[in-house]
Amino acid sequence: MKNFTLLILAFLCMGAMVAQQRDCSTMDNLEYRKQLDPQLEARMQQIEEFTRQRIQEMGSQESITGNIITIPVVVHVIYNNANENISQAQIQSQLDVMNEDFRRTNTDADTRWSQAADTEIQFCLATVDPNGNATTGITRKSSSTTAWGTNDAMKKSSQGGVDPWNASEYLNMWVCNIGGGILGYAQFPGGSAATDGVVMGPQYFGSSAKGTGFYLSAPFDLGRTTTHEVGHYLNLRHIWGDGGCGVDDFVSDTPASDGANYGCDSTHVSCASTDMVQNYMDYSDDACMNLYTAGQKARMRAILDAGGSRRSLALSDKCGSAPTPTCTDGVQNGDETGVDCGGSSCAPCTIDPTCDDGIQNGDETGIDCGGSSCAPCQTACSDNEVTLTITFDQYPEETSWSIVTDGGTTVASTSYSAANADGSTVTETLCLPNDCYTFTINDAYGDGICCTYGSGSYTLTGPDGQIKSGGSFTSSEATDFCLGSTPPPTPTCDDGIQNGDETGIDCGGSSCAPCATGGTTTLHEGYFESGLDGWTDGGGDCYRYNGSRSYEGSYSMRLRDNSGTRSAMTSETFDLRGYDQVEFKLYFYPNSMENGEDFWIRYYNGSSWSTVATYASGSSFSNGNFYSATITLNSADVNFASNSQFRVQCDASANADQVYIDQVTVTGINGARATAESANSIQQLRTGPQGSVSGDFLMTPTITRGDITINLASYNVNSSYRVLNLLGQTVKAGTLKNGRLNVSELKSGVYLLEVSDEEEKIVQKFVKQ
Repeated sequence: MKNFTLLILAFLCMGAMVAQQRDCSTMDNLEYRKQLDPQLEARMQQIEEFTRQRIQEMGSQESITGNIITIPVVVHVIYNNANENISQAQIQSQLDVMNEDFRRTNTDADTRWSQAADTEIQFCLATVDPNGNATTGITRKSSSTTAWGTNDAMKKSSQGGVDPWNASEYLNMWVCNIGGGILGYAQFPGGSAATDGVVMGPQYFGSSAKGTGFYLSAPFDLGRTTTHEVGHYLNLRHIWGDGGCGVDDFVSDTPASDGANYGCDSTHVSCASTDMVQNYMDYSDDACMNLYTAGQKARMRAILDAGGSRRSLALSDKCGSAPTPTCTDGVQNGDETGVDCGGSSCAPCTIDPTCDDGIQNGDETGIDCGGSSCAPCQTACSDNEVTLTITFDQYPEETSWSIVTDGGTTVASTSYSAANADGSTVTETLCLPNDCYTFTINDAYGDGICCTYGSGSYTLTGPDGQIKSGGSFTSSEATDFCLGSTPPPTPTCDDGIQNGDETGIDCGGSSCAPCATGGTTTLHEGYFESGLDGWTDGGGDCYRYNGSRSYEGSYSMRLRDNSGTRSAMTSETFDLRGYDQVEFKLYFYPNSMENGEDFWIRYYNGSSWSTVATYASGSSFSNGNFYSATITLNSADVNFASNSQFRVQCDASANADQVYIDQVTVTGINGARATAESANSIQQLRTGPQGSVSGDFLMTPTITRGDITINLASYNVNSSYRVLNLLGQTVKAGTLKNGRLNVSELKSGVYLLEVSDEEEKIVQKFVKQ
C-alpha cells in the first residue's frame, strides 16, 4: 500500500510539472454575451458582411493599406495584492511588444511564411482622459476580489470593477486576475460599449525581455497574450476557426487547421497542410509566435476603415498633447485657456460665484450657482417645471427624445451615448412656458427601452403630476400635453349646424353638442407598407407581415393565438369629441382559425376598454378568404374622448391560428350616416392564398456559396433555425436576424433549413457550393 501511495504521489507531482497551456476565453465570453444580448449575433453578422465586402471592393487583401493607424489605450489595473499592482514599466513593456508585433518589427520575425505582414496599426497610452485632462493612460484600483472570472464584472464599477472610458475613443484594457488558468479574453466588434475591450491576467501582461522585476509567468511572459486578444478585439478569429477542418477563420491566406496548437511544434500537420503555429491567433507559447498575415491585416484594417465598426478608434485624437490651462489670477472667471480651472493642472484655482439673492437668476460670476461654493442657491422657474426621468436599457446610445411646440419649434432635445452606463438613470429638468407640446422618445434600433434588452423606462412629470410613463414601444412614442390654463374660445352655433360661420372652436365640441355638419373626416389610414402607421404591436404574437395574405400591397399586420395584448395591435390616440359617429373599417384574411375561434375590435373611451365587435370562424368568416368589416360607433352609445383608441385582438388557441389585418381606416362623421342595420357589417371580398405558412416562406438563393436571404413571412424576426445535413444531424443553429443567414463555413452539399417560431415550423432545402 505504501509503494502504491508513493506511485500516486509521483504521478501527481509529474502532472504539476507539466507546463501550463494557453487558455483564451474569448469564445466563452462571446457565448455568455449572446445570452444577455439576443441581437449581438445579428450585429456581428452585419460586421462580417461589411468586412467581406470591403476586402472584395479593394480587390485584394494586401491592398487595404494607408496611413499608420494609432489607437489610444487606457489600462485599468485592478489588484488584490502588490504583485497584481504591476509597475508602469511592465505596462510600457506590453505596449512596446504590441507595437513591434503589429508593425512586424519584432526581433523574432522570420521568413518562414511569405504572407507575414506589417498591419500598419500601432498603439499608445492615452495622454488625454475623457474630460480633456492630462493622463498617464493608466488607472489603478484596489479590490478584495481574488478572481474575476469572464462575466465582465471587472468592467463595471457597480460590481467592484472599473467602468470603461469612452469605447469609441479608447481601447480599454483591464489587467486583473481572471482565475481558472485563463490568460485573457476580448470582446469582438459589435458588442456593448459598456463592456468593450480586452482583459488580461497581470502575470501575462508585459515582457520579461524588456525589463526586470516584472510579475510574469513563463511560457507566456513575452506579451503575446495581449497581442492575441487585441487581434480578437480587431475582428480576428482563432486560426483554426474554433472548429475542425471544415470550419474557417474567414482568412484565405492562413492554412486550414483542425484545432489549437500548444507549445512550439512548428512541424505539426493537419487538414493536409502544415499548421501556422507561429501565428499570433494560435495557442502556441509566446516564444513561438511572430506574425499576422496579410489577410488578417485586411480584416483588422477593414473595421478601422470608413464605415467600419471601429472607425472612430482610427480617428481618435486621445494620444495628442493635453491642453495647458491658464489660471493667472487663481479664480475661475471665464478667461482660462484649456481645461476648466480646478483640475490637477490648476490646483490653486478657487471658484468665486456671486449669489447674493439666493436665486440663480443669471447675474452670478463664475460657475453656475448651486455648486459646493454656493449651496443656498436654487434655480427659480417662473414658468412650468417639467421633469423627465429615463432609466436606460442595455443600449443607452439608442435613446433620444425631444419636446416640440404645436407650432413645430423644438424647445428641448437630447440624445445619449455609450458613455451612459447600462441600466443607469438620468433626470432632465426643464422650465417651459404655457403652451401645448409633443414629447417624443425614440429608440434607434426600434425595440423601445423595455423589456427585451433590459428594464428601461421613462416618466414625464409636470406641475400637476405625471404626464406620461412607459418604456415598451418600437421606434418612437409620442405624447401630447399642454401646460397652463388658457380658457377655450366660446363657439357660436345659433343654427345648430356647423356651416363655417362659427366663432371659436369647431362646433360639435362639449360646448356646442347639438351642432352637426353632415360631413365626414378621415382620421386615420393604415396600410402598413412603410411601417406600423401609428399602431403599436403588442409583442411576439403581433407582427408586421410581408406576403400574399395582405389585402393591398405587400404588408399587413399578423395576429395569432390568445396571449392578451401580445396578440393585439393598438392604434394611436384620436380626439373624437365633436363627432356624432365614428366608423372603423378594416380588411382581414383568416388562416387556420378553428370553428368558434375569433378576434375582436375593442374601443378605449378615455378610461376603459370595451369590445365593440367580435368575428368568429364558422359563423362570421371562413379561412382562406379576404373580408372587410365595418363598425360604426355612435356618440349616444359610447363616450368619444380626446384620447380614444382602437385595438384589434386575436383570441384563438395557441396552435398557429392567424388573422392578417390590412387597410384600416377611421372616419369621423357629423350628421348620422349609418343606420342601425349597417352599424356592424362584414363582407366577403375574394378568395385568398391557400395552404400553410410555407406557401409564403421564400429562401433565396437555393444554391449558395455563403449568404441566404429569408422572407420570414408571418414569422418573428427572432425565429430560431437549424441547418441539418441529409443524415439529420444539426450542423448549425441559432436565431435568425433581419432575415439573413451566412453558411459559408459549411462543406459543399445538400442541406435542410428548418425555421421555427414557438409553435410553427417549416423546412426548405438548399445547396451549399
